[in-house]
Amino acid sequence: MDLYLLYRKAVNKYIHLLFNPVNKIYLKLNKVSYGRGLKTKGKLYIMRHYGTAKIFIGENVSINSAGWANPIGCGNKTCFQTLDNAEVIIGDNCGISNTAFTCAEKIELGNDVLLGSGCHIFDTDFHALDYKERIKGNYPGAPIKSAPIKIDDGVFIGAGSYILKGVHIGKHSIIGAGSVVTKDVPSYEIWAGNPAHFLKKIKEDK
Repeated sequence: MDLYLLYRKAVNKYIHLLFNPVNKIYLKLNKVSYGRGLKTKGKLYIMRHYGTAKIFIGENVSINSAGWANPIGCGNKTCFQTLDNAEVIIGDNCGISNTAFTCAEKIELGNDVLLGSGCHIFDTDFHALDYKERIKGNYPGAPIKSAPIKIDDGVFIGAGSYILKGVHIGKHSIIGAGSVVTKDVPSYEIWAGNPAHFLKKIKEDK
């Protein structure tokens, strides 16, 4: 093996050994529940706007949170931003890479979900749609629309994609890189584009 590759392999191993325990302490301090086998590369970010939000991470989850942690370089960190009473649930055996979560209500990932580098999952519009309300800023009780997001088992979301409020992505479906998903995706289908649209079916499990 090339000496440079051996060097990079050793560096990545020791960087992982450094960040993993630090991130686990950071998660506990932020009252994030996580299961066994959590692996992280790079510093995670938790942005709690209110203290009542809940974040649950399942078992054997892998999270990249740095540009060096994923060679395609579509982002540089994983961030969980939560509002009052929000709930983020990450299932078992998920792979997350440099993904931004913003949750006002609920974002739920099933088991074996893969999120490509630089994905964004937002269950809120962030701002009011009406101009007169929007210019007032995000005051308590502002008419900002939000709706839960659910991503079922075995879904693969390509790098740089946006999953927007109210979307349900069915079992084993695939979202092409750079897509903007604004409506439900049935199970066993491939969707892509902006806005994302149906491309073809995937063979179902037997």
